[in-house]
Amino acid sequence: MATVYIQPGSGTGTGTEADPYYYSELDSAETAAGNGGTILFTDGTYTFSSQQTWDAGGFSDFTYKSLNDNGAYLFSSNTSAESRILMGSASTSTIKFEGFKIANIHFRNDNGTATFNKINKVDTFSANTFNGNGLFRLNSTAANQITNSSFVVDYSSSDALFYNLNATTINNCTFLLKCSSVAALGIRSTGSAGTIKNTIFMSDTSASIRDDVISVSNCTNCCIFQMHSNDSSGGTDNVFADPQFVDASNGDLRLRPSSPCINAGTAS
Repeated sequence: MATVYIQPGSGTGTGTEADPYYYSELDSAETAAGNGGTILFTDGTYTFSSQQTWDAGGFSDFTYKSLNDNGAYLFSSNTSAESRILMGSASTSTIKFEGFKIANIHFRNDNGTATFNKINKVDTFSANTFNGNGLFRLNSTAANQITNSSFVVDYSSSDALFYNLNATTINNCTFLLKCSSVAALGIRSTGSAGTIKNTIFMSDTSASIRDDVISVSNCTNCCIFQMHSNDSSGGTDNVFADPQFVDASNGDLRLRPSSPCINAGTAS
């Protein structure tokens, strides 16, 4: 178990804070970190245009983390084809992914458990970003988690936000969906999320949030606005009203003083 550092670009490093590995040396960084290890991504833009494999070298309880929240920016330059990060390789592995800002990237873990924390997704999804697999395609039998994260999703085509949410917990998150340009269903999936708490789902298009994905019965202390079924009740202590973001059009997800979401969450 070790902590190693990584920086954008290609070259040769040693993995120390003073001399980080380069992103081109990700495999070496994973090997150096080992079981229970952590790779800290220093600030900067990490650009790629095809599938990347972050399999933790087959190790378990492995963490990929931005050294500073939103300091490491993962960006795919390919807008004509799907760019994915393929996470985990063993059914017993737990992969943690924390603090990154991301754009035009699809996450997929067919094995093990994935935990996403403090993720900030802010850019437009092109027609092929998801390729039908969603922003997250998660192992449907694992206890995946998406927590303390915000997503501003501007659709330029109709596609799903999730694929396989059956065993996933969503907590303390905000999803703002800009779908009016395509009149698309902004949240779709092949299965509904297991447990959702303290989370806001809002769309700029009427009835764009699918109720078979964000099942009201699975929601506790959530705010849900513009749902496909137009449900206005259900679950536990939920709010069905505009959350009143400060400036939704520009991605400012702070709440106005008059927001019905203020003090509507739960600490339990």
